[in-house]
This record gives sequence, C-alpha cells and structure tokens, in this order.
Amino acid sequence: MTAMTQDIMNTGESELPSFNMEPAWLSEYRRRSLAVFRQSRPEPNPLYTKYESLTRFDASGLTPAKVPSELPAVPERYVELAGEEGKSIFMIHYGGAFYRSKSLPRGVIFEEMKDAVAKHADIAEESFRLKGLKPEDDIYVALNNAFFTSGYFLYVPRNTHLEAPVHVVYIENGAGKAGFHQNIVRLEEGSSANVIEEIYSEEGVSGLSLYSSVTDVHLSHGAELHHASLENLSAGTVYLSNKRAIAMRESRMHWVSSYMGGDITRARSDTDFEGQGASTDDYEILFSGGKQKFDIVTDLHHNVESTSGRVTVRSVLRDRSRALLRGMIRIGEKASNTSAYLAEHGMLLSRDSKCDAIPGLEILTNGVKATHSASVSQMDEQQLYYLQTRGIERNDAEKLLVLGFFDPVISRIPIDAVRDKLRFQIEDKWNNAISIQSSRHLDELEFEKYVKDQIKSPGENIFEGHYKYR
Repeated sequence: MTAMTQDIMNTGESELPSFNMEPAWLSEYRRRSLAVFRQSRPEPNPLYTKYESLTRFDASGLTPAKVPSELPAVPERYVELAGEEGKSIFMIHYGGAFYRSKSLPRGVIFEEMKDAVAKHADIAEESFRLKGLKPEDDIYVALNNAFFTSGYFLYVPRNTHLEAPVHVVYIENGAGKAGFHQNIVRLEEGSSANVIEEIYSEEGVSGLSLYSSVTDVHLSHGAELHHASLENLSAGTVYLSNKRAIAMRESRMHWVSSYMGGDITRARSDTDFEGQGASTDDYEILFSGGKQKFDIVTDLHHNVESTSGRVTVRSVLRDRSRALLRGMIRIGEKASNTSAYLAEHGMLLSRDSKCDAIPGLEILTNGVKATHSASVSQMDEQQLYYLQTRGIERNDAEKLLVLGFFDPVISRIPIDAVRDKLRFQIEDKWNNAISIQSSRHLDELEFEKYVKDQIKSPGENIFEGHYKYR
C-alpha cells in the first residue's frame, strides 16, 4: 500500500469530493467505492504478486483534486489541439476547466461529467448502473470511483452515426496533484462513433503527480465504437488506467492504446462479450526508456456463443525500463463457436531493459478457436548490419527497425489521424522529447517521410492461424 493510499484509507465519507448539488445515488456510489477500496489490495491474483513491486509508488506528497469553485480559462494554445469547430466534436480539460464544442448532432449528449449528472440525471444514473467496471474489480477503479472530479459523458442515440470524431484532450497542469477522471461512452442500438483521447502534462511541468482514468463503454445491439487513447505524460507522473467495454449482440469494439510517457504505468483493458456476434480488436503500443515501469493487462471475457476477439500488444524497451505484459482469454461454458487471439511481443534495445510477456487461456467449453503467442528478444544485429551495409547509420537503422516492429499494429488502425499521431509520438520518444502537437499541424512537422513510405506491413501474424482447439 502506498503512502498516499494509506492517507486516503483514513478519509472520512464527509471529506469525499462532490459535485454541486450532487444526487444522493452518486454520493452513495462514492461511499461504497471507498469502502471497497479500503478492503482491496493492488494485486489480488497470487500468480502475479511477485510482480506487485513493479508498479508500487510512493505518492505521499500528493493530494486528491477537489471540484474547483472557480475554473481557470483554457489557454488558447491548448484549445486548438482538438481541431476546428465543425470538423470534430471536441472537449479540452485543463486544470479542472474544460472547453467543448458548442453544437452537437440532434439527440447526442456530450458533456463534462458533472454537467451530465446535473442536466441529464436519468440517463446518467442509468449509465452508471450499466457500467462494466465495478469497484470490486480493481483497487484503483474503487479509488477513482470515490475521488473522481472530472471526465466526459458521451451518449449517442439509436441509429445515429457521428461522422465527425469525438476528440478529448486532457492537460495535467501541475505537480503534486492527484487527478481522477471518470469517462462513460454509451452507444444505443445501431449507432457509431470515433473517440480519440489524448493525455498530456502541461509543457514545463515536472515532479511527482498522479493521473487516474476509468473509461466505461456500453455498446447496444449493432453499435460500433473506435476508441483511441494516446498517453504522453511527463516523467514524474504515475498513470493508472482502467478501460472496459460491454459488447452486446453484433456490436463491434475497436481499442487503440499507446503508452509513451510517465514514470509508472498500470493499465487494464477488458472487453466483455454479452451478445452473440459481438467482436473486438485491441491494439496496444508501449515505448519506454529511462527507468520507466509498465504493467499492461488485456483481457477478453467471452460469455456467450459466436463472438470473436483479437488482442495485439507490441512493446519496445530501452535503457533500464521494465514492462510486464499479461492478458487472459476467458471462454465461458456457454461461449461455443468463439474465435480469440492474444499476442504479446517485446523488443529490447538495451541489455539492462526487461520485459515479461505472460498471455493465458481459460477455456470451459468445446468447439472454439483460441490461441496466444509471446516473444521477447533483443534487436536483431543481422538486420542492423544489413541496413548499415546500405549506407544507413546505426541510429537510423535502429529507428527503422523500431518503426517496422510497431507498423503491423499501427497500419491496422483505421483512423488516419491516430496513425499519424502515433508515428510522430514514436519519433519524439526516439529523440527523448515530449511535445504536444495539434492534429492540424501534423503535416507541418519534420518527419522522415522515407521511413513512413518504405516500411511495409508484413501482413497477418504467423501465429494467428495456429489455433488451440478444445
């Protein structure tokens, strides 16, 4: 237990944050979550307790953020991050303040969380009841539920297709703070949306801070969501992320997550299949350096028949960084005719870096296709030598191999802006830089175009067709 969480253990119910005129059901939700948090531990699974120290942190100097009475103005340099009005549906979070699109399609609700609770009480309460992430699922879900002070709420009504992407940018603007953000995305029958989250620290900010995010998605019959989360926080930040989607009949969930910044990252991504014909693909990218530490978990829960899931995780580690990649495909007794795939692969650029990849299968029925693959290796010296004999300097050759290693994942992302943003962030990471760039300025940035043009995706993973049958 960290020093900060020990302090929170002693927090009284009357000291919990609350929105202005917060409804009784939400206050009770906070109190129950705090009680669950006090009885939980960071790693309940005995199989992984030996890795618990990987993401242990001392945050005794941090204080949980309160709901501010007066909000600062969002600086203009951050307002432009989400693009132009009319071309995207956007929201910028900065120090408790937010700035969002002024016009929305008919019936769509896109609000800062406290405003959603106040203006759309019935839909908000129902959406909280539908949440797949329960306080009992994870200690840091319970912590976030008790202390969240911001976040976004997106509701898309039946048969509504959002053509413009929903773009949310979080700017953490100070050290010594613990920020808790709760996001809900709810798509009704036959609707679709693209959501892009970007998470940064304000330029020039250094020192210890904590960023906690819980994102809960509910997809009704035939709904489709593309959700991308791109994280590039400052070096002293502890990043705690929990995401879960409930996928009903014939719905389609597409996850993209990247982890570049921060000091310690603990991230969980789950998809629960609750309706026949539901499917998901989950692409995760990790690029670490220095003494960064990562614990990344990706789980698929197949609870009904005729569902499909695919998870691909790729990580590159250098210096003295460490990563734990783990995931589980769970196929229940009623989940026949399931197709599932989980791949976790790591590339090490330093003898002092370390990556553990631990995929797993739990199959409780017959007539399914399921497999997993894992690999961790040093960069191939023969490939480096080949590139160097073609006149490419070693540093550029290493960068080419890193970009080529990530490209089978990046090339499958259907949103152009996300693909380009990821490539630029990888470029920044290679140069040990953290920058905040507007999507509209991507074409103006200097980028070795030959890298982007010459690297070709090798196609399907060779392990994906090799199933373990039961």
